[in-house]
Amino acid sequence: MTLRISAALLSLFVSSACGSSKSDRTFEGSADASTPGDGTVTPGPRLGGGSTDGGVTGDGGNDGCPPSATLVYVTGEGDQLYSFYPPTQTFTLIGKFDCLTSPTHMTVDRQGNAWVVAGGMLYKASTTDATCAAVPTWKSNFAFSDFALTFIGVSNTVDNTLYLMNNAAGVGAFDIPSGKVTTVGSADIASTLGDMTSNGDGTLYFLRDVASPTLYRLSAKDASTITSAPIAAKGGGSQALAFWGGSFYAFENSAIFEYDPAKKTTTAKGNAPLQVTGAGQSTCVPLVAPPPK
Repeated sequence: MTLRISAALLSLFVSSACGSSKSDRTFEGSADASTPGDGTVTPGPRLGGGSTDGGVTGDGGNDGCPPSATLVYVTGEGDQLYSFYPPTQTFTLIGKFDCLTSPTHMTVDRQGNAWVVAGGMLYKASTTDATCAAVPTWKSNFAFSDFALTFIGVSNTVDNTLYLMNNAAGVGAFDIPSGKVTTVGSADIASTLGDMTSNGDGTLYFLRDVASPTLYRLSAKDASTITSAPIAAKGGGSQALAFWGGSFYAFENSAIFEYDPAKKTTTAKGNAPLQVTGAGQSTCVPLVAPPPK
C-alpha cells in the first residue's frame, strides 16, 4: 500500500551513513551477473536452490516448498486474503483475517506463511484459512509505523531476517527471534510511497507509487540503487507489488499491471476482486513462467 509520513522520520531513522546510490535511470549493465550489458534486465540467479518451474503441480512444491508457497497472495478491503495464480488470472478467496484489520503490506515465506502489516504491527497468517496471530517479538516502532516488507532467502531453513522499508526511505532488517531492527541504509528515492518485494536474487525491489511508477532494484547491504526502470502503469492509489514467473505484478487499487523486465513492457491484466493494499510471494515462485498447458 502507499506509504505516507512526514519527512521528520527520515532523520530519526537514517542516522548512519549509507552507500552511494544511482537512481532514476533505466536498467543498464552492471557488475551484477543478473543484469546483462545490453540494456535489458533478467531476474538474477538464485542464491541457492530454487527451480524455475515454481513447483505448481501439486507434488509438494519446488525444493521442499509447499504448493502454497508457489502462489502470489493479495489482501485489502474487508481484511480478506486471496491467492492469485498469474497464468490463469485466478483469484481464490482464502478467508478473512481473524486478528487484524486494515492490512497495508504483506509478504510470504518459503513455508507458505503470510506476514502482514496492519496498524504498525506485524502478524503471521496461514495461507490455508487466514487465521493469524501477532508476531510476539515485534514491538511498536516509531520509525516503522508502517512499512513494506520482504524476505530474500532461498534456503528452506527458516529465514529469520525480514527486510523492511518505511515511508521515509529507511531500510531495516528485522531479526525475528530477537526482535531487533538494524539499519541497512536509506534508499535514494525521491518519493517513498510504494511497496517492496524480492525475486530470490538476493536484492530488494521497490515500486515507487506515483502517477508514473518506477521500479527500483536495491542492495540489501546498504539500500543503494542498483538499477531502476519506469513502469507504464497508472499509479497514485493504493498499491502493492509481487513477482511471479519472470514478471512483476503491480496492483493499483484493483487494477493489475504485469511488467516484463526482459522485454521492458507493461500489460494491463484486468482487475482483482478487491481493492488491493498488500501483495506478496515467497522466493519459491518460479523465475520463468511454465509453458501453457
